[in-house]
Amino acid sequence: MREHDTVILEIGNVNSEGEGVARVGAGGGNFVVFVAGAMPGERVKCRVERMSKNYAAASVVEILAPSADRVPPKCADYGRCGGCQLQHSSYEAQIRMKKNILTDAMLRIGRIDAGGASCVPSPGEWGYRNKTVMPVGRSAGYYERRSHRIAPFRACPVLDPSLECLTAKLISSHSASGLSGYDEKNGSGDVRAIAARMGGADGDIGMIAGVVVARELNRRKFGALRDAHQKLMNEIKPLKGSTLNIKTTRDNFVWGPVFAPLCGSRFVTADMGGYKFDLDISAFFQINAPQAERIFSSVRDVVKSVGASRVLELYGGAGSLTAYLSSVCGSVDAVEEWRPAVRLMKSNMERNGIRNARVFAEPAEGFISNPENFGPGKYYDAVVLDPPRTGASAAVINGVTRAAPKKIIYISCNPATLARDAAIIRDGGYELESLAAYDMFPQTAHVESVCVLTKRTNSGNIQLHRGSRPE
Repeated sequence: MREHDTVILEIGNVNSEGEGVARVGAGGGNFVVFVAGAMPGERVKCRVERMSKNYAAASVVEILAPSADRVPPKCADYGRCGGCQLQHSSYEAQIRMKKNILTDAMLRIGRIDAGGASCVPSPGEWGYRNKTVMPVGRSAGYYERRSHRIAPFRACPVLDPSLECLTAKLISSHSASGLSGYDEKNGSGDVRAIAARMGGADGDIGMIAGVVVARELNRRKFGALRDAHQKLMNEIKPLKGSTLNIKTTRDNFVWGPVFAPLCGSRFVTADMGGYKFDLDISAFFQINAPQAERIFSSVRDVVKSVGASRVLELYGGAGSLTAYLSSVCGSVDAVEEWRPAVRLMKSNMERNGIRNARVFAEPAEGFISNPENFGPGKYYDAVVLDPPRTGASAAVINGVTRAAPKKIIYISCNPATLARDAAIIRDGGYELESLAAYDMFPQTAHVESVCVLTKRTNSGNIQLHRGSRPE
């Protein structure tokens, strides 16, 4: 097999990117071919695009024997836009794939048998996303698969319809402002990204927009951008305001440290589980609110079952899960390092009348390493963490296991880093109690999950901190 060859392959399963996986060679061989757009059980003719020592990447030329679960994609740009990977699959098959992706990662990476894990379907398969961030270059859109080439935006069926409409008008507004798009190669241009978020409280839809620029704008450019967004606010009544963000460093993180109002409000209110949360354009808040409510409720129930007096929450975001936890424990210490989110968390606790939550504005590693916060005499009955895709650092995981809480509840958006971290937690004296995938991102290969680990009773000599009790 060589690059540019056309080969016929039998697809066995899918990987964490949603690509079909075929094994080549006698007895199922060790050489793997990843085929974008192929499904388990299919026989496909494909073209080899890239070769390496142990694997190849290929694209489908023809489906010779299609799966019974194959369906027509809903989006006209599917296959070019890299946002979705599974629109060619029935939703029932997507749920099976995601459960398998999760359990395979746990076994292969963490050596943890999680065959009993479930996958909870999303309440909605389409139109569920309440936020979008879109790079801007010569055009505005989403990146093509495995590249930074931009597929121009035309429509997006996974966006909430109101947000989809706003996004299209934001792009037109950007064009009308006369500001140039960003060139990643030389760092020139004005606008790096546009963003939109929607919320809703008391039955009213609310939306906000954001523009990320590469440098401080001169008076003329700022005025043109402000006028374009003010016109947009007058046209779209649910749009409450727009925010300017200045991002000067040339890396892939979306936001810079400087935020300034363009027009109207910088905040939108989201209503969830009887709580109201103010959000800015950058704050972390789950993009599938009905499914997030299920996750938060399940985590709250686990904490309640412990009879927890003190709970630690790491990577707390704007405080949405914090509110749920506060209702079933004596106190919750919530740790978050992104300063805009910290300010929102504090105001959201006050807005909802929550008085048993303390907010710590620092990285999780800093909190764990500070003996005034986390050390002898400081105990927690349960620790909840929801880290980014890269997972938690070894310092955080080892610190949490040394504190010996009764339960560690790990919310993950990446099965590979969850499996890695769960293995460290297991070796620190814990065992898997439950694992469930929640389909937060239908039509994509992304897998959200909740992993509950319980302290083993025969885990050896564990230092017990004041206020804790032997198991």
